[in-house]
Amino acid sequence: MVIEMKRVCCLYRVSTLGQVDKEVDDIPMQKTACHGFIDSQPDWELYMEFYEKGVSGFKVSAKNRDAILELQKMALNKEFDVLLVFMFDRIGRKEDETPYVVQWFVEKGIEVWSVKEGQQKFEHHIDKLLNYIYYWQASGESIKTSIRVKGTMAEEVKKGHFKGGVPPFGYRLVDKGRLNKRGRVVKDLEIDEREASIVVYIFDLYVNHGLGTQTIARRLESEGIMNRKGDNFVCATIKNMVTNEMYRGILKCGDTQAGPFEELRVISDEVFFKAREIARQRSAKYQESRRVPRKVAEHCLLTGNIFCAHCGGRLITSTSEKKKTRKDGTVWKKRVWRYVCYNNMRHKSRCNGQSGYSAKRIDDAVSEAIRRLLMGMKRVPKEEIVSERMRVRLHSKKEEAAALSRQISTKRHDLDVLKGEVVRSISGKSAFAPEVLSGLIDDAEQEVVDMLEKMEGIERGIHEGEAEERELLAGHEKLLSYAEMFDACDRDQKRMLICELVDEIKVSRGYEIDLKLSFSLEQYLSLAEEPILERDDCKVVCRSDEPVIDFESLEGLNTDEAAFQVMEDNPGMEWEEAIQLLGTRNSDSDESGQLLRSLCWAAGRSN
Repeated sequence: MVIEMKRVCCLYRVSTLGQVDKEVDDIPMQKTACHGFIDSQPDWELYMEFYEKGVSGFKVSAKNRDAILELQKMALNKEFDVLLVFMFDRIGRKEDETPYVVQWFVEKGIEVWSVKEGQQKFEHHIDKLLNYIYYWQASGESIKTSIRVKGTMAEEVKKGHFKGGVPPFGYRLVDKGRLNKRGRVVKDLEIDEREASIVVYIFDLYVNHGLGTQTIARRLESEGIMNRKGDNFVCATIKNMVTNEMYRGILKCGDTQAGPFEELRVISDEVFFKAREIARQRSAKYQESRRVPRKVAEHCLLTGNIFCAHCGGRLITSTSEKKKTRKDGTVWKKRVWRYVCYNNMRHKSRCNGQSGYSAKRIDDAVSEAIRRLLMGMKRVPKEEIVSERMRVRLHSKKEEAAALSRQISTKRHDLDVLKGEVVRSISGKSAFAPEVLSGLIDDAEQEVVDMLEKMEGIERGIHEGEAEERELLAGHEKLLSYAEMFDACDRDQKRMLICELVDEIKVSRGYEIDLKLSFSLEQYLSLAEEPILERDDCKVVCRSDEPVIDFESLEGLNTDEAAFQVMEDNPGMEWEEAIQLLGTRNSDSDESGQLLRSLCWAAGRSN
């Protein structure tokens, strides 16, 4: 008697590539078990095997798994009879999908078997429910496993350990003798000096030279600098690098963040945050507000933050060619770069300014203005700058704190007097009824609470002022370093330096250039010998958004008079802003305060 053999297709799957060669719960084990199961069935023969390595049955849909799609195609063509897996969860773990995939095979006449669980049938209505419940449970196990793994990885990150996977470019994994709970060696991150030097170079090109990711990729290719695999760097890789916080020593795992760990730091915080801000401004979302160039014009210095003063539109770069035929017949050619107003060229009705400006004239004028500013700063002692900016503000805050402290002390003394008067009132020796004294005590206690809250605010302001003073000193040192390097840096570096110093450049007819400074340089401007730079070909005016306050002229004025003076010097400033700049002053002229003081005086006198 001839036995008709059933053709068997086996499906083996592991969720991670790390399971492929392990002794437990891996593909070789699944394969051995399935082969043994086939041998135990007299009418079965192995027809084909499918391998899925590193494919999650929970995260990856069946429609995106080549093995499942191929098996379904073969099932439609009646090319096999049995689908065999080690366990049913090898087919998948998606509760809203996998039960129906199994049912689909069965309905197409394919027997679905598991080495561990047997055959999956749909002979009764209850079978569909049991089938769904099985994969609902498998899905839950995947979720719990994911939560457990993520929690473990997060704890490792908090300890400064790498969460696993391929280390970013600039790092390598080394054995430092650390073992996991199973006694296996776990490698740790370490800076790869050769790769790290390339990372520093990329950040330098991006931050200090203003090059875009595509230009950097071409530069690295021309210089023969390759990635870890020996291939050229691509734009997406470079974009991810300049925003990857691991380079400043930060380790992350999901929402968990730890660090910075200085032994893993490749880039300083200052450089990294500059890179992130440049990336933010270059994104399409911030096209209107960006101040750094998206594309670098080789022969123009001011691309990104230069605007038309007449219509407010951004000036773009353009070139024109001049030709001249010499007497000997040779042709002289010269390419001229210009800043042009797009609105004026394309929509005359939107702009009544010039259509274009000589790039060289504007670049030279702005460079000279910045140079004079920076050179002027070198002659101003930092102590003078700090005291000029902070002296009155901090002094006023400290005087206010001292005055308030005296008021709190007086109020507490008055409160003690009132409480003592209560005892005299109860014994009939006081002129005040207990009810009156109780109300006064409640009011006094509330005033003390209010004063203490106000003191906290003043002390917080003093701390913030001192922090601002330290920040100003650091900014002064940075500006001095800019002054040292301005003439020595190349065009790309100078372009990014001007973008950092100047928030906005507006150009109007007659080459009048308005520089809006992004640093607090108003004191440098007041101390500079030539705050307005006039040349034969153009005029440059430097300004700042910082409020103008002549502290010497305010001496001897009360708060209201000083506030009016500040508002007069700064058109458009609101009263509250002027008061905040000057610092509030306490007043003891309220009627309730006078009443309480008189009662306390009377109570004390009666003692």
